[in-house]
This record gives sequence, structure tokens and C-alpha cells, in this order.
Amino acid sequence: MTMMKKNIFFAMMLALVSLALTNCGDKDSEGLSRMTYYPILELKGDASIIVDKGTTFSDPGFTATLNGEDVSDQVVVNSNVNMNKSGVYTVVYSIKNADGITANSRRTVVVLDPNNAIEGYYLCQADSYRLREGAQVAYGRNFEILVIDNEDGTYDVDDLLGGWYCQRAGYGTSYAMQALISIYEDGTVECEAGFVPGWSDGPEDVEGTFDVATGTFHLNVLYAGMNFVQTWVKE
Repeated sequence: MTMMKKNIFFAMMLALVSLALTNCGDKDSEGLSRMTYYPILELKGDASIIVDKGTTFSDPGFTATLNGEDVSDQVVVNSNVNMNKSGVYTVVYSIKNADGITANSRRTVVVLDPNNAIEGYYLCQADSYRLREGAQVAYGRNFEILVIDNEDGTYDVDDLLGGWYCQRAGYGTSYAMQALISIYEDGTVECEAGFVPGWSDGPEDVEGTFDVATGTFHLNVLYAGMNFVQTWVKE
């Protein structure tokens, strides 16, 4: 093969390889987006709200934008709110862009009966204390506790330890003692069940009373060998 033929042959091969690579690149990039815009979802009003049982829930609303455009009408809302039953409910808002990227927000809705003498929010008083091996340590400030009427003589309490670990120590809700209690006509409080998810255990003993006239709980919770002596006053 002469030098000129070799040069022509190699030139043709390079052109074919170049064409093949170009075509491969086009196939690989076909249908792919070079830029995606993330949806932005913001709630109007508070992320946690309290509403009266038996009324109509009016969602404070939300706004969603995508690349500077209002796309609020594309937001999907899922809610389990039941205005006829006291409880803690959740409303979830979500929006997805063309590339499947999702933005989510959620709102907590607490439904309470304002005419219920027991149900509602309480403040565990600052002079409540923990007693361990004879050493007494005060709570030091007030912590909010929620009590919900189950309408069967029992009540759900979101933290029977009065916020000691969950709020005071800052461990979070996994270290609140979720509890089911009964309150009898003479004001005696009895714990039916209690559980701390973070440690997978519960109370050893609970003694307590409730004064309906003053909306006050007096509780002594024995837990992990310690006494949590508390006074809760209804807000």
C-alpha cells in the first residue's frame, strides 16, 4: 500500500470513529435534562395549630413556586384530620417537578374540646423535681404537657415525666413517656400503660390525683429507680 493510500485509509477510519462517538453521545444524552429546578413549598401560618372540636378546619394554606412561577395548584394535600374527635393529626403537602424531585411540608393539627374540664394543655411547674438517691433536682422551668380525652374514661398523656428528658434535657419526643391514664370520680389517677420509646421501658409505679376545680395534677412517677414528683396546672 502506498503512503498516500495509507493516509487516505487512516483519515477515513478517524472520520468513522468520530461519527460513531458523536452518535453515541447523542443517544446517551437523549431525553435527559441538563438543568432541573427544585420546587419550593412554604406553609402559611404556623406548622402546629390548635382547633376546637366540632368546628370546621380551615387550612391556613401554602405557596409553591418552581423557577419563579406560582405552581400552588399542583400541590397534593393529604390529611387525616377528624374535627369530631379529639386528637393530634397531620396534614402533608407535597409537590413534584418533571424530574421527580419532591418538596414536602407538614402541619400538625391538634383538635381539642374547649369545654372538656380535663382535656387540654398543662404546664408542669418549675418547682416539680426529680429525686434520685436522696438528691433533689428541680425542673427549673415550666414544660407543656398534652392530655387528650379518649371518651371511654381514659386519657392519653404525651409525657408522664413532665418533659424531663424530652424537653428539659432536649432528647426529643422519643424520650417522652407516652401514657394512658384513668381518672376516677374521687380524683385518683391510675396509669394503665406507659412507655418511653427511646429506652423501650416504662414506669415502675405511678401515684397521682387530679383536682377538677383547679385543673391540677399531682403526680409521683417512679421510673428507673427515680421519683419524678410533679405538679401540672391547666393552661
